Amino acid sequence: MSGNDPNEQTDQPKSTRRNALRVGGVALASLAGIGGAGAGSALAADDVDTDFDPDDRDEVVGFLNDVDRLSEEKQNRYAKELSKAQKEAIADLYMNANLEITMHTEPRDLQTSDSYTTANEIIEVEGTVVGFGTVYVHKQVLSWDYNGDDYKSPSQDLEYSLPGPFATFQGKTEDNIDENASSFTASLSAEYAFELFGVQRGGEATLVTVGQDNGGFEVEESNAPTS
Repeated sequence: MSGNDPNEQTDQPKSTRRNALRVGGVALASLAGIGGAGAGSALAADDVDTDFDPDDRDEVVGFLNDVDRLSEEKQNRYAKELSKAQKEAIADLYMNANLEITMHTEPRDLQTSDSYTTANEIIEVEGTVVGFGTVYVHKQVLSWDYNGDDYKSPSQDLEYSLPGPFATFQGKTEDNIDENASSFTASLSAEYAFELFGVQRGGEATLVTVGQDNGGFEVEESNAPTS
């Protein structure tokens, strides 16, 4: 995707417990179950709160924002400190992310003639967590030729990205184009999952796009990978 980072937010939620942990230092960190001086030092260095309340949505989102800027190695290190309830709370955010659809169209001039003009479309379906940003992106990259009456050579490719920490791609599940001279239906699906040390929950992202007999197109079905 181009433009600003989809994870950039203003007023990002931060866990309300972090200041208390810093003030208390190592002793309070130990009482809170952070894991002693070594873990307390890591917490202070990276400003990551692994003691967030899984029932407090802002604190759960705060943890995601905290680890998003870290390397995958560090993300996994902090994730190992989380309880099952905390991991499930993050999975709930991913599985209930908002659906967003965007389309990118290359300008084209379709004339009724014997010559074919190529059309290119990119359709994206995203799962977005309020307060954090996009966690999955599923793209249908479409191309076809049209001469004002007939279609030929419709094709599609899958592109995806995983902006959310602990988001994974599980594989393509459908890649099919049903075509005739005057229309086509392109279906593209893939599985994505939140996966984190014993907790895995996933869903299927689907885009079904129809090339209409007038040369236009319509997204007939769209599902974010969050069910």
